Amino acid sequence: MKKVFGQTVRDLKREVNKKVLKVPGIEQKVLDATSNEAWGPHGTHLADIAAASKNYHECQMIMAVIWKRINDTGKNWRHVYKALIVLEYLVANGSERVIDEIREHAYQISTLADFQYVDSGGRDQGSNVRRKSQSLVMLVNDKERIAEVRQKAAANRDK
Repeated sequence: MKKVFGQTVRDLKREVNKKVLKVPGIEQKVLDATSNEAWGPHGTHLADIAAASKNYHECQMIMAVIWKRINDTGKNWRHVYKALIVLEYLVANGSERVIDEIREHAYQISTLADFQYVDSGGRDQGSNVRRKSQSLVMLVNDKERIAEVRQKAAANRDK
């Protein structure tokens, strides 16, 4: 019952965001992809975000949400982790503009190497963020690897 109720509340919140607060659709997709839910971003959301990143205005909206999520702390560690996942996906599938912006924010991402959060069960959830941030910074600083990743992603898209 709790899960059904939670899903209903989440759906209501999305409807309020769209209709009352007039949150643009792409912004809502980024918020959904970087939610605090226990599962990762949905593939269709990632694909839609990557396609939208090729539009200058939508790219600005996407990146604004991502940088806001990256700055979350503590119990919102999933926001940070999923924002890093979205950035990694955008490096492979998004606009070249995204890669430039990630490079501009490389310092901000590299500071996540010190991210700390231990959940109530004693698990170090910050380790996920630390590893992902380090691999993302290494990726965006290696132009050959970016070209490889983008080429592989393009080949997989065509399948």
